[in-house]
Amino acid sequence: MATSCSNFIQQLIRTEESEFKGMIRHAPNQTLPSITSIPNQSRVYASSLGQLDLLPAELLLSVLDLLDFQSLSCLSRVSILGKDVIESLPVYSEMVQHAPETLAALGQTHLLGHHRATLLHSTLRQSKCVSCFAFGGFLFLPTSMAKQCFGLTDDDLGRVPIMHSVPGTFGLRFQFAHKQVEHLVSVKQAKKLALEIHGSDEELAKLRPTYRPGKVSMKDAAIFRHFHEASLDSPGCDLSRLPRKAEVVEDDFGGMASIQFPYLSDTGIEKGVLCQGCVVTYSHYMQGILPPRTLSQIVPADVGPYRPLLALLTRLWSQEGFLEHVHECYGVRRILGL
Repeated sequence: MATSCSNFIQQLIRTEESEFKGMIRHAPNQTLPSITSIPNQSRVYASSLGQLDLLPAELLLSVLDLLDFQSLSCLSRVSILGKDVIESLPVYSEMVQHAPETLAALGQTHLLGHHRATLLHSTLRQSKCVSCFAFGGFLFLPTSMAKQCFGLTDDDLGRVPIMHSVPGTFGLRFQFAHKQVEHLVSVKQAKKLALEIHGSDEELAKLRPTYRPGKVSMKDAAIFRHFHEASLDSPGCDLSRLPRKAEVVEDDFGGMASIQFPYLSDTGIEKGVLCQGCVVTYSHYMQGILPPRTLSQIVPADVGPYRPLLALLTRLWSQEGFLEHVHECYGVRRILGL
């Protein structure tokens, strides 16, 4: 009976993930960076961690908790003892085992040294998105260049992590080809830094570039305005269900700073699943045959229908969340002939 139920659920899971091709993806033929290079063949018992040997075990673990993965990886190559100590840490071993693509992406984008290992590990163990509180199947890296937007200098930007993009084609809604490495920063971090430097929202607003023919395009001016108005707090809700300002323009860096990220629970690893029924729901809307009552349940009254419906196609569900969702999904009922 359990096998039959499992097979039934599998039929409702969408395996094709074309929407995620516009994000950072680990190429199957790309070799992941070596984590440790000391072989286990010859055990050197006179191994040492240098001055760290002087620390009690509890204090040593506290020190290691402060390190990023790049530093931990370097320490693991110092000696056999270093390798044994680092690889015995759940913070390290679980990330290497379950999210090696994320570590590779952080290395490629020059961000591996900016994230404490404990922070990445806690993200791996967290099922909820810190922004919308739904299933968090993605780790968002820095999203856009903001030097011109916030009146910052190169020296200023040296105080925040700078992401070196991976050349490729990116974007979830509209895709753009980027053949060169782009230097990007987090809008949130750049805005916080700008407020610290310039003193207040009022002073910062004076620096916002506006439309100037030949110098600042209407598109860039709209993007800069959007960045200036961006909240520094997490929205705590589904952004696709909020009213969208008409003048907001998509920037060219969508998808370049996001990567699919798994969730490690006590029962195993989850990468999230897509719903085949939601494809049917979206298709019926596009064909004009989606019942008005169903549409009103999906789309708030003051929001246009396109974004909430499109968001259904890229919404990842946890195993538990998916089982609840299939009971409510219009498309699933259509697949089952109900």
